[in-house]
Amino acid sequence: MVGNHPHDPASLLEAWLDHLRVERGASRHTLSAYAGDVRRVLAAVGISGPRLAEPGALADVDEAALLRWLGTERRAGAAATSLGRRLSALRGYLAFAASLGALSGDPTRHLPSGRRWERLPKAWTREQVERLLEGVRGDGALALRDRALLEVLYASGARVAEVVGAELKDLRAGDRMLRLHGKGGKTRWAPLGDQAITHLEAWLTRGRPKLVGDADPGAIFLSRSGRPLDRHRVFRMVRERAVAAGLSGALSPHTLRHSFATHLVAGGADLRVVQELLGHASVQTTQVYTHVDPDRLKQVHRKFHPRA
Repeated sequence: MVGNHPHDPASLLEAWLDHLRVERGASRHTLSAYAGDVRRVLAAVGISGPRLAEPGALADVDEAALLRWLGTERRAGAAATSLGRRLSALRGYLAFAASLGALSGDPTRHLPSGRRWERLPKAWTREQVERLLEGVRGDGALALRDRALLEVLYASGARVAEVVGAELKDLRAGDRMLRLHGKGGKTRWAPLGDQAITHLEAWLTRGRPKLVGDADPGAIFLSRSGRPLDRHRVFRMVRERAVAAGLSGALSPHTLRHSFATHLVAGGADLRVVQELLGHASVQTTQVYTHVDPDRLKQVHRKFHPRA
């Protein structure tokens, strides 16, 4: 359906497709695919049927609506290539609409690409994380170490390399802070909660002394032989503990990092704060965590959408 106003969604779509055909020589197959992708997204955000001929309807295509659409697509099992193609078509269409003054701003600017969306491992729920942590019991040195390590990973959202690289001098237990040495030589301080500090102190006072040798390497976490723990051993440990807790899916330390970020965003934490805690260079990398929790998306939509 083509509307009677140059700024209604249907007329803009036809004009954009004509632009691609004339100016860029796009094939009939390409134009058909782009048209289908754009119409699919528009329908998902409530612009279909008569609304395609409604001037100003594109105002409904905001970031919150697109995040809801992406979340629905991802949970339905859409492939990364499909999401990437649909986003590419949508970006082209909206950029064309903006160039004609039919849209202000770019609601897709902070959206992740389909490929990045696909790469994001599924986060564990709060209950699953609790099961993982509470499943590590015992007063042996390795049990104390593993529980402390898991608690620190979840409390800080740190990368494995950052935690195994942390030294005793990086810990300020009184302030509940741990200094992390991240990518590119960047350093940041990560806050630790009560549980992480409690189990970390138990490891440092009752577990670590049993493993450290004559020459203390200074690392917070040590291997059975008293050397600094390496990331490969941490990956094996997390997988073993996760399997013992009955968890499935992506069983790695990075899943704890994603769970940390997901739970913070779902609880209402500001993305800029989460970005700093994760050590991301760009907030666009952090933006992907808004898709994981449908309730969070509904809250954002209700808060910012004028017709919510």
